[in-house]
Amino acid sequence: SENKEANKDEDSIDTIDSLKKELSENKDRLLRSLAESENTRKQMEKIRIETSKYGVQPLAREMLNVVDNFNRALNLKDDNNEKSLEEGLALIQKEILSILEKFNVKKIQALGEDFNANFHQAMFEKETNEFEDGKVCEIVQDGYTFHDRLLRPVLVGVAKKSNENNNDKKAEDNENKKNEE
Repeated sequence: SENKEANKDEDSIDTIDSLKKELSENKDRLLRSLAESENTRKQMEKIRIETSKYGVQPLAREMLNVVDNFNRALNLKDDNNEKSLEEGLALIQKEILSILEKFNVKKIQALGEDFNANFHQAMFEKETNEFEDGKVCEIVQDGYTFHDRLLRPVLVGVAKKSNENNNDKKAEDNENKKNEE
């Protein structure tokens, strides 16, 4: 009976030792996992900072060509060659628009479109018969999107029917009212 009791105690001690060892291994794994998680978090933060700091580098590199072309155009000015200067500036404008397009900055097409407060900012109303009421009839300043977000709204003039039509319509309405009476 004492032998069984000693074996039970020995088994209990072995089980306790085994559990202590397993606990120690699990604690070690947990600490390693936490350290790895913290390292990953730090790396991601470093990448985020570098991306925000250096993310525009490709755009900046592209813009250097534009600066070079502006310098060439300014040198043409000294030669008193207005046509060459005008052509050079047109090429620079085309190059800038191409670069913007390459980086997903797109011009918003607004002329003749329905006024949309999400993309257009009305600067004035303009009486006209060329466009229907509520249509964009004039662009004051172009607007752009960046990917799917509004970068800058289009500043627009919005069409409204001219007074001639309004006066004709008022006269017609008055005539109809008289006829009804």
